[in-house]
Amino acid sequence: MERGIAKFVGQGDAILFSSGFGANAGLLRAILGKNDIAYIDSYIHTSATSGLIGTNVKHIGHNDIDYLDMILERETGKYQTRLVIIDGVYSQNGDLSKLPQYIAVCKKHNCLLMMDDAHGIGVMGENGRGTAEYYNCLGQVDIITGTFSKSFGCVGGFVAASEKLIQYLRYYADSNVFSAAMTPQVAASSLKALELIQTQPEIRKKLWTNVNYLRKRLTEEGFDIGCSISAIFPIMVRDNKKVYEIARELQKRCIFVSGITYPAVRTKEARLRVSVLASHETVQLEQLVTALVEIRKSIPF
Repeated sequence: MERGIAKFVGQGDAILFSSGFGANAGLLRAILGKNDIAYIDSYIHTSATSGLIGTNVKHIGHNDIDYLDMILERETGKYQTRLVIIDGVYSQNGDLSKLPQYIAVCKKHNCLLMMDDAHGIGVMGENGRGTAEYYNCLGQVDIITGTFSKSFGCVGGFVAASEKLIQYLRYYADSNVFSAAMTPQVAASSLKALELIQTQPEIRKKLWTNVNYLRKRLTEEGFDIGCSISAIFPIMVRDNKKVYEIARELQKRCIFVSGITYPAVRTKEARLRVSVLASHETVQLEQLVTALVEIRKSIPF
């Protein structure tokens, strides 16, 4: 599994963890200390921020390449290891990182780049190899992390990087060394999922047919879906109470949609989070849109 996922995402080697959360947290605790710094996008996952206790952290805003360029220039020589942390596909907004620009800036300032591609692996790119493939940047990201709980339909996580870094993590990533490994059944399921991603592109094609259809319909009906270009749709409500009311009304219609409120997002960014699957049929997507239109009449949003 480690060899397979490393090759798939264009890295030299990989190490497995029992969760994606453990992959991010264990990696960062192992490579960053009091003399190092992480420059983080404001919307990276909590699993990454939880691994940054004990090191220096600086927020760079969301996809703010110009600010990152400026701050890396200004802080040259100040820290031992400098690491920029981004997501490939952002889990709440459904938008993408500006990966090519991040790669260029990190190379310019001799800074490492880590990308959590939990929502990109299996989905983005012609062959589903993730956000790096989507941007034609395979092999240009220093560290790629991911999970098997999204497109793989399993559980577990991985870090893929150079052979040297992965060897280091086998000794110093505490969430690998001191945690139970994934079970053989889960490893086998993940391997099979990796095989299906590579040999059955029609599944991914169906997913994108669904994504494009739902985006078109939600836009036509005037719903605010932000800048999403992935299979994740934030339907902006901007009111915590209304989010729960709408989610409850959808559930009465046998439609499950997650309500996302503070502290997962800012209060004024409360939203419904719709995740589209390849297994959805057009009639089901249309049922969602119809239900939202009906609910909006009694709960304006």
